[in-house]
Amino acid sequence: MPWIAAITGGVLVFLGYAGFDQFYLEWICLVPVLWAIRDQRPGRAFRIGWLAGIAMNCGGFYWAIQMFRQFAGAPWPLAASGLLLLAAANGVLFAVWAWATRLITRDTGWGVVWVSPVVWTALEKFWPELFPNYLGASQYQLSLLTQIADSAGILGVTFLVVYINSTLFAVFQEWGRNRRLACLLTAILAAVLVSVLTYGKVRIRSVDRQAAAADKLAIGLVQANRGAGDKSLYPESLLSDHREMSRTLAANNRPDLIVWPESVLRVRMMSRHGNMIPGELGDTRTPTLFGAVLHIGQDSEDRVYNSALLADDGGRIVGTYDKMVLVPLGEYIPFGETFPGLYALAPSVGRFWPGESLEPLQFGKYLLSVDICYEDIFPGQIRSLMAGGLARRIPDVMINLSNDSWYGKSTEPVEHLALASFRSIEHRRSLVRSTNTGISAFVDPVGRIVARSGIWTRETLVGRVAMMKQGPTVYALLGDWVGWVCALISLAGIGRALLVSARTGKLPKSPVKTTSPRHDKHAEPGRRRRR
Repeated sequence: MPWIAAITGGVLVFLGYAGFDQFYLEWICLVPVLWAIRDQRPGRAFRIGWLAGIAMNCGGFYWAIQMFRQFAGAPWPLAASGLLLLAAANGVLFAVWAWATRLITRDTGWGVVWVSPVVWTALEKFWPELFPNYLGASQYQLSLLTQIADSAGILGVTFLVVYINSTLFAVFQEWGRNRRLACLLTAILAAVLVSVLTYGKVRIRSVDRQAAAADKLAIGLVQANRGAGDKSLYPESLLSDHREMSRTLAANNRPDLIVWPESVLRVRMMSRHGNMIPGELGDTRTPTLFGAVLHIGQDSEDRVYNSALLADDGGRIVGTYDKMVLVPLGEYIPFGETFPGLYALAPSVGRFWPGESLEPLQFGKYLLSVDICYEDIFPGQIRSLMAGGLARRIPDVMINLSNDSWYGKSTEPVEHLALASFRSIEHRRSLVRSTNTGISAFVDPVGRIVARSGIWTRETLVGRVAMMKQGPTVYALLGDWVGWVCALISLAGIGRALLVSARTGKLPKSPVKTTSPRHDKHAEPGRRRRR
């Protein structure tokens, strides 16, 4: 039964996550696993948790098969093996959570109600993953619940979700053991939820008022529905589609800025200042922010960057941003610069240089914070960009250029958008996302997706985006403080539990009970008299 419960919990996690969007399942998904490990040794709890993690990641990352086939050119059996390896690696987070929760609650007497969310939140902060997938992102559609992210980040929402699970488990356990309702735990949970929802309502009203009073920038998005393969096989046709759609967009809507997705064309420059060839961006006479594979001469060698270039209405390049968080084994090979021969062994892997500048791009009187691809799912990276560079010029809006075509027609684009939407809440800025095959979207400073494209559709979007000028949020100032606090408490709990275990293990082992017979109520009366 514990193994069945573990698989059940893992399935509930990915069904409740963004993409499948059964968010209410995330409130109970950990209850079966907590039941499965309730009386287990920590080592066995680790294995039970690992099984739950593998089930969770196999279902949640099923699109990784398509990614491995498209991104690395792997055949189907190898791609499926890659998914299993990814699920096993990511599933260790679930396993460590189960182990630590059981160890701490068994050996310290601390309550599972708060040990469980503390440990999970600490692991989400520090456990290394190729694709971070915060449990709190499952609640992206519940705006009243997610507003705490401007103070506690997405980790705060994760803590709340796991706390709900842990409290429900404790309430069910108390009822099962004693047929008694855990009134105090239930009351505390109710008070926490009322406080969170009240805070959400107040903050939404306040931010909406600020957004209504802010300047607006009309931004047009071009989604040409051309996959990653077209960039190398049909580059001219790909560029032609973007030009044509941009001309139509500019003529019909007159936006202030047109945004193209990631790496639409290749650009070769000797420096970061230059002009585009006349007509290359469609002769729209509209400033354009576009993704490019940028070849640039630097230190007597040609370096390649995954970049975003901002061109004015005459085609002059007025700003660039180079992607800083590169995809390993996709855009670079770890240690490849130290051992160049690795690139010869994997010719399909790109060889990009990471960017170094955190400066926002100047667009008239506004500042644009630009990021590329999956950088927008890393809260720390966006927080660094939103700090405003050396001069601390806080950007007015966030713009992401992405290519999600690697994952096919799957749940991944929804997961990406859901994770990215929390950056809007954390910094109280609008988020604009332009992707080649979807989902392109406008997200307001409350985290609501106000307009979005389909997946694998050819379309354009236009939105009037609030240019927010308010100062930094608590999260922008303090970052993932919730994760740090939870990590310290988790380490303290594990340390105390190990110390207790060590002391217990040093006690002398003897078949003779140390309890005096006259105090042993379980001793037989006859044996007690003879002694």
